[in-house]
Amino acid sequence: MASQFDPDQHTKSDLFTKDYYRDVYPAIDPTSPELSLAGKVTIITGASKGIGKSIAVAHAKAGSKGLILVGRTTAGLEETKAAALAANSALKVLLVPTDISDEASVDKLYEAISGSFDAVDTLINNAGVFTDSFDVVGKVSPAKWWTDFDINVKGTFLVTAGFLKLREKQASSGSPTIVNLVTSPGLVPPSLSSYFISKLSVMRFTEHLANENPDLAVFSISPGITLTDMTLDGFKPFAKDTPELTAGVTVYLAAKRPAYLFGRYFSVNWDVKELEARKAEIVDKGLLKVVVKT
Repeated sequence: MASQFDPDQHTKSDLFTKDYYRDVYPAIDPTSPELSLAGKVTIITGASKGIGKSIAVAHAKAGSKGLILVGRTTAGLEETKAAALAANSALKVLLVPTDISDEASVDKLYEAISGSFDAVDTLINNAGVFTDSFDVVGKVSPAKWWTDFDINVKGTFLVTAGFLKLREKQASSGSPTIVNLVTSPGLVPPSLSSYFISKLSVMRFTEHLANENPDLAVFSISPGITLTDMTLDGFKPFAKDTPELTAGVTVYLAAKRPAYLFGRYFSVNWDVKELEARKAEIVDKGLLKVVVKT
C-alpha cells in the first residue's frame, strides 16, 4: 500500500515546539490590540511582492504610523502601498526603489527616510535572492555563486548599518527592532550551497548585532515553506505556509520584543506561546543559536 502524502512532512522535521502553525493564529494576529504598533515606523525590504507585501499589510493592520517600502521596482511597491493603505488609510507610506547591494543606493534610501520621518523603529530585512547557481561547488559559476552573498549578506549588512546610523542620528526614542528572514539551518541540500550558507551567515550576523547592541531586539526567523517565485519545484507540494503567517510573526516580534529571543533563531511555524513558556530553558541552555556541538 502506497504511503499517503504528508504536506507537513518537512515542517514536522524542523519542530522545536509541540504545536505548529501554517497560517495566522490568535497569538500573532496583527489586528489584536495586544500587538498594536500605533506610532511605530517600519522599514521593509523586498516589499514589492510575496512575503514582503504581506508584511506591509500586517503592519498596517497593526496600526503602524508609517511604512518605508523598499524594493527594486516602483510598480511592485505601488501595489504594496495600495494594499497597505486599504488596511489602514491613516498610514504614511514612503516608496524607495533601492539596490540593497549597492552602498550608494542604500545611502540614498536613508536620505529619503530622514527627509520624511523624524524617527524609525523597526527594520524587516526580508529582501533576498535564490539565484540559479544550482550546481556542486566544483562546477558552479563563481559569479553566480557569489550573487547570493551580495544580496543576502552584503545587502542585509548595508541596510542594517544604515538603520542603526539613522537611529543614532535621529536620537530616536524607544528601542529598535530588527527582524532578519533566513532559512532552516538544518538543511544542507547539494548544489544549493550559496543560498543556504549566505542565510546561515545572516543568522550569525544576528547574534553579533545582539551582542553589540544590548537594547536592540534582533531576531532571525525562517518563513517556513511559502509558495513564492523562489520556491523550488520539489518543495512546492509542501509550500502550505501562508505569507500572512510570517507577516504576523514580524508584528508579534515588533510589538512584544521578547528579550529571551534576542539574537536567536526560530521558525514561524513554531508556537510562540510555547516558546514563551520555555524561555528559561532557551536562555539557560543557550538554545536557538548557531553552535558547534562537541
